[in-house]
Parts: sequence; structure tokens; C-alpha cells
Amino acid sequence: MASVAGRPGGMLRRHRTALCVGALLGLAAPLATLPQQGKAPPECRRRDRIQVATGSDVSVNGYRRRLFTSWNTTNAPTDKDVDVVELSPVADVKRNEMLAALQGDGCPRYDVVILDSAWTAEFAAAGLLEPVEDVPRDRFVPAALATGQWRGRQYALPFATDVGLLFRREGAPAPSTWSDLYDSAGLQGFVTQNDDYEGGTVSLLEVTGGMMEGERVVMGARAKEGLAAWWHARETQKIAEGPFRERESLTEFVTGRARYLRHWPYAYLRLAEAGVKAEVSPLPGGGALGGSNLAIASRSGLAAESRAFVDYLTRADNQRQLFSCGGYAPVVEAAYERVDPCQMQREDGPAPPSATRTQLARLLGTVHLALGSAKRPSLVHYAQFSETLRECVRAVMDDDHTSGADFADAVETALAGALPDAVGGRPGAEDGCR
Repeated sequence: MASVAGRPGGMLRRHRTALCVGALLGLAAPLATLPQQGKAPPECRRRDRIQVATGSDVSVNGYRRRLFTSWNTTNAPTDKDVDVVELSPVADVKRNEMLAALQGDGCPRYDVVILDSAWTAEFAAAGLLEPVEDVPRDRFVPAALATGQWRGRQYALPFATDVGLLFRREGAPAPSTWSDLYDSAGLQGFVTQNDDYEGGTVSLLEVTGGMMEGERVVMGARAKEGLAAWWHARETQKIAEGPFRERESLTEFVTGRARYLRHWPYAYLRLAEAGVKAEVSPLPGGGALGGSNLAIASRSGLAAESRAFVDYLTRADNQRQLFSCGGYAPVVEAAYERVDPCQMQREDGPAPPSATRTQLARLLGTVHLALGSAKRPSLVHYAQFSETLRECVRAVMDDDHTSGADFADAVETALAGALPDAVGGRPGAEDGCR
């Protein structure tokens, strides 16, 4: 294990993992750029410690941070310790910060980046990620592993997978369609993420069933039925107004009277900790695939050492602990075979269980079932696609409509004029919404 004596800058606290929260200077362009052609890339030095960039730890009691600390205290003498930098909790800002740190002609600021799974294709296409070789594919959940691929090659390994789930107050029925959900919800009875950010995109993808086949926009009958039901639910105030993001929607469900909540798996432990009795089931038609991927920066001077750290995070025992302690859905199949009690420690001592083993087993089975139908577009220009999708729907919402079917037709027309340009990365794609 690398020596930590004399580490400058006061980075070390109680644990040997150095955790910082902050923003980088400057934002990246919409798509990262490759180094100039004909210019040899610099020889990047080997740092004393692996530098890791990630988003905020949303787990109960910060158990993901405990796992990083565990690596530093248990790794082999030949391994490198890690410094972990937590970037913005806002997904779109975090993406720009990571791009700014990896792109350009210089050496990358980080050796490992923990990316939102939807961004992997963009970062790989820009030459920012080191391809991952010798992947034991049968170990991983297929849907999660696929999020780390671009053009048939693996550029990242999954760290935590995610899928949208439906949380129901005790006694509320599990609906089979979106219309059934809204009818059962009642006034302001369904809470979801509906702010103008990536969570809003995810909600739209779920109510439409995805609307993408590869890079082709497909607005079939299922997508239009979902949009029509969504419009009617908004008009009749079945959907809580918000706007909400993950934290706000969870708070609204805990403190309010809504019967249903759309959220990610970790919310189950949050609800249990708050004393809210809730049941969980797949979303009608399936949830969007989310999660985070572990990627090694191209030109990192610690590629081999970083791979050892990545492999440690995806071990089945660590994945089980991340699930039972923090609510992160596992990415390896072996972690779905059983539930292990939480053995990680909080900084202030052992944590009281927020959910029973039976409850965790039920949640784990629901997650595994939901992952079977979960999907998310894998696009190089995903960020532009996401922003354009929301812009088009907002534009159509501003107009008057006689029915849900009328609204769905208008959305189809708007998206037909804008999304192909957004998928292709062409500037001004959102201008095609009208």
C-alpha cells in the first residue's frame, strides 16, 4: 500500500480516502474534442495515488465512501491508494466538469471517472477512455455491462446499476398501465422527477417506453398512448406539480399524501429509514436504465493500478454490501443470489438496519426483474438528445390541446423535426421543435 506520510494540502482526514466536493474551473463544450491531429500526446507521469472523480454519494449514510476507504486500508503493497473528488450533484454540471478534466492536449486530471452510464458512448467516442480488456462478461448483469460499450468494444465496467421503480404506500395496488397508475393515484397522488434536467428526460423516456431503436426515433402506438395518458394526468392534477428532482420528490412522498413515487432503488432504504411503509414494483411498461460506470482515462499513468481498483469495486461481496448498506443495485449476477446483512460501519459507529433482510430480498428481486426490460438510448450526443427532447415537449406543452391524443400527435411532429438532428449532434437541433 502506498505510503501517505507527508501528503500535502491537508487532504487526509479521519480516513485515508481524501474526499473533496467542488467544481472545476470552466465548463466543457457539448462534446469533448480529441487532441490535435499530428501532435504527439504528452507522456503522463505516474502519480503516487489514483485520482478518482465521481458524483455525490446518494446512498444511505454514505456507504460508497466507506468502500473507497476500505480499498485504501486493505489493498496490497503493490496497489495504489485513491483520492476521491466528489463533483457537482447536478448530473449535467458533473458531466461538463468531467469533460473539462479529461479533454485537451494535456494529461487527464483523473485516472478513474465514475460516469453516468448514459455518457459512456460520448466519452469513448471522444477518445477520453481507455478500452477495457479481458472482461469476464458472464459475471455481469447484461444490461449493466452493455452501458459501458461503444461500437462493440468495452470502455467501462458498471459500478452500480439503476432502474426506475414504482414505490407504493402500503395497500396501494400495483398498476399494469400508466393510465391505471394515474387513476389510482388521485389528486396530486403521483410524485416523479419532473424538473428541467436529466431526470425529466428519464421520466419522458419511461412514459413513452423509450422512443428510440438504436439511433432511430420511433414514436409507436405505445409511446403515443403513454404521452396521451401523461398529458391527461397533468391536466387533471394527478401528478404532483413540483418541479421535483430526486431529493425533492423523495421528501414530497415522505411528508405528503401521495400514493405513488417513481424513484431509483436506493429510495427504498431512505423510505425505511424515515419510517414510511412502502411496497415496490416495476414501473408500468418498464423503467429507464440508469447507473454509473467505472472508466479509466486514456493516457492515465496508472492504468493497470486503476484496473485493480475497478475490479475491487465490482467484487460480488462489495456489491452485496453496497446494496444492503446503501441501496445501490448490484452489477454482478452473483450479488443477486442472496442478501448479506450490512457489515459496513458509519463514521460514528454501527448503523441500525433501515430495512429487514426480507425487505431487502424483496427489493433485490424487484430490481432484477425490472432490469430485464430496462433500457436507455446509447448515443454519442446523448446530452444534446436529452436537452432537445425536453425542449420539444415543453414547447408543445405551451400550446392548447383538445385531448391527450392531440398532444401526443403534436409531440410526435415536433420530435420528428428535431431529434434526428440532436442524435446526429447537429447545432440548433432544438429549433426544429416547432
